[in-house]
Amino acid sequence: MNTQNYKYIVVEDEHLIRKNLIKKIESLNLPFTLAGEASNGLDARNLIEKNCPNLVITDIRMPQYDGLELAKYLNKNHPHIKVIILSGYDDFSYAQSAIKFQVKDYLLKPVTLETLSESLTKVLTSMQSETGQLHALRTDSGRLDQKNICELLEKYLKEHYTEDISFGALAQKFGFTQEYLGKIFKKYSGETPSKYLIRLRMNEAKRLLQENKEIEIQKIGELVGYKDGFYFSRAFKSYTGVQPSEFRNQTLEYDS
Repeated sequence: MNTQNYKYIVVEDEHLIRKNLIKKIESLNLPFTLAGEASNGLDARNLIEKNCPNLVITDIRMPQYDGLELAKYLNKNHPHIKVIILSGYDDFSYAQSAIKFQVKDYLLKPVTLETLSESLTKVLTSMQSETGQLHALRTDSGRLDQKNICELLEKYLKEHYTEDISFGALAQKFGFTQEYLGKIFKKYSGETPSKYLIRLRMNEAKRLLQENKEIEIQKIGELVGYKDGFYFSRAFKSYTGVQPSEFRNQTLEYDS
């Protein structure tokens, strides 16, 4: 049974709401430990760099540096940190913006205990699943040979290639340096982890382009782990020699 406690930070500019939210979380008796609280996004960034939490719960509307900016920063620099956004506004455009930064949930204020419990349980399940998949590498690395480590990393990449993957954060979770992990992987697979990840993504992108001609190219990029459509097109051309649209057109001509 997983008994790990996960650290969380609450970011809310209204003091009473922030304290009430923390009180509700503590009343749920879930394996979350408060690692800090902040009244704005900039203070939250400093807390995050200092405490390395597993979860950030943030208000979406704050002066100077709001919850979306914080979510964007986390998505780019700490993709392993889960984010829940709170808002007093039933604003779907804001919700959509949050989704592209891999926010795990979007809750309207005032947040009920039931809603909060459901959201945290969902995030907790996701965290425990990831922890379980990496558990063997963290606890048994001394007994695993290099080939086993390579196989486990390959398995992880196959299961998560559609997500944002930071090899630095991944190596840290595995309990090795990024250089050591990369060296082992290349020794047994013949390529670096990043090249293997690109190959997984591009092979799936080619399949999706061929079989789902009605789906926009940018959406296909998102489905294989690229949140930026321009970057996906550039990566696809670098890998295949043609733009995604050209690849799709070639397939259409062949089919006809």
